Amino acid sequence: MRQRDQGIRLEPLLEAISGFLDDQRDVIERVRRDLVRGLKQPDSGRHGLTATQVLRSLVLMRLKNWDYRELRERIADGLTLRQFTDFYCAPVPKSTTPSSVASSV
Repeated sequence: MRQRDQGIRLEPLLEAISGFLDDQRDVIERVRRDLVRGLKQPDSGRHGLTATQVLRSLVLMRLKNWDYRELRERIADGLTLRQFTDFYCAPVPKSTTPSSVASSV
């Protein structure tokens, strides 16, 4: 599991969910297709959120019952949540970005 490779331990529930999501390549591919649907040139321009980041962020938001603002703040402030959601060292988008992305999924 990715978190163990980095020496970071997630809480047991997040660890179980992370392992489950790691095995769900078909779900991640469906999210990716939803994200690029309607884009004229999805392979050009600025790189946005990945399907994995969107899926893991939405799972975390629902699990913790957070709104988008709190989700963004918690991911930005927490190393384990950054790793769970695949943001690692990347900047976490504004709290309005996930809500607009989530509407396409």
